[in-house]
Amino acid sequence: MSVLNKKMKQGSVMDYLGKRVSDNGWKLPFIGKSLYQIGKDIRPAIDRFIIRNSLIPHTALIDARFFPWVNLLERNWETIRDEAVRIRAEDIPSLGEISRQHGRIAGDRRWRSFFFEGYGYRCEENCQRAPRTNDLLRQIPNLVTASFSVLEPGCRIPRHVGMTKGTFVYHLALKIPKNREACHITIEGENKTHTYSWNEGESLLFDDTFPHFVANDTDEDRYILLIQVQRPCRQAARRLLKIFLFCVRHSRFVQEIKTQLDMLARRPLSDQTSPAE
Repeated sequence: MSVLNKKMKQGSVMDYLGKRVSDNGWKLPFIGKSLYQIGKDIRPAIDRFIIRNSLIPHTALIDARFFPWVNLLERNWETIRDEAVRIRAEDIPSLGEISRQHGRIAGDRRWRSFFFEGYGYRCEENCQRAPRTNDLLRQIPNLVTASFSVLEPGCRIPRHVGMTKGTFVYHLALKIPKNREACHITIEGENKTHTYSWNEGESLLFDDTFPHFVANDTDEDRYILLIQVQRPCRQAARRLLKIFLFCVRHSRFVQEIKTQLDMLARRPLSDQTSPAE
């Protein structure tokens, strides 16, 4: 038996970021697999079915005109920005502090995430700290996750892919470094590579199952509103996606994030900082 197979036997799995992680979560009787593992195993088939039943084109970049709520957020971007900036970057925990299972992409502690909600769980304390943003988020149908995402100077997020074709990612640019060209996201599309530098008040929507990476090679912080929304699909695919997201919601991956956020919410703000690098 190979070393890899031995590790798999011991409960080690490959997460959706391509990193081997320990999954000792609760396993279903008679099946011997956790919800995380089940979701991982069936994800390729689910993705194929979702794309066949998608109501929007299968492209790396997604046209914002499909989603009326984009205009709502863009009209209120300054209000959202003011709430985000008022919560100082040093008071926002790093993603690595919240979720060790994000693996290598959260290795740079200068990527900070202020979560409002994810997979049906809401962080009430955070929602109260940015009430107007929270009110706007409540008007977005089929919201999966929502957060303020801060990249501190020099932060780089390595090349990675998302979890499922059933969701896509939305960015609303809030506070962008003056040297825009040095702060960008690169998305490897079907036939070409897209490099995008954010403009304050403007939106970016993309399918994060296409490989992408991010860099802030400036001396300023970058603030965006980052959300995930379910892909519009025909009814059969919507039902299948609902089952998949249920598995993700109850996986160890999400449960650990919820536990960490609950712990951080109970700590004084001055303690909610991560070591600078």
